[in-house]
Amino acid sequence: MRGVYFTIEEGEEIVIVFEKQQANEIREINFHDAEIAKIICDYDEGTVMMPIIVNNIYKQSALLKFENVVKVEVNRKEPWGAGNYIFEVNVEPDGEAYFSVGFLLNSGDEITVIASKMSYEAIS
Repeated sequence: MRGVYFTIEEGEEIVIVFEKQQANEIREINFHDAEIAKIICDYDEGTVMMPIIVNNIYKQSALLKFENVVKVEVNRKEPWGAGNYIFEVNVEPDGEAYFSVGFLLNSGDEITVIASKMSYEAIS
């Protein structure tokens, strides 16, 4: 993965930053069965934050932060039944500076964010 990595010594957090050039690398993160706890939109700042719990042995907490957001779409119709776990992630270019990240949940619902930057912060 060639995203831009930052190691923050305090608490040993790892931050990976993706811009359009590295957007396809987002698929390399194992989001399958990660639980989405909240979706926090800040219209004034143009950000969307999604705290998640990565479904591994250690139930690792992480934060997805999207910056320079131009669109966010969320539905909660639950066509497959209740659920808030990521089933699949789709990443596509969107114009010259932006990319789209779509999360399909186990409920059949979709969350789509179009932004110019996404960061993944693993929280210990």
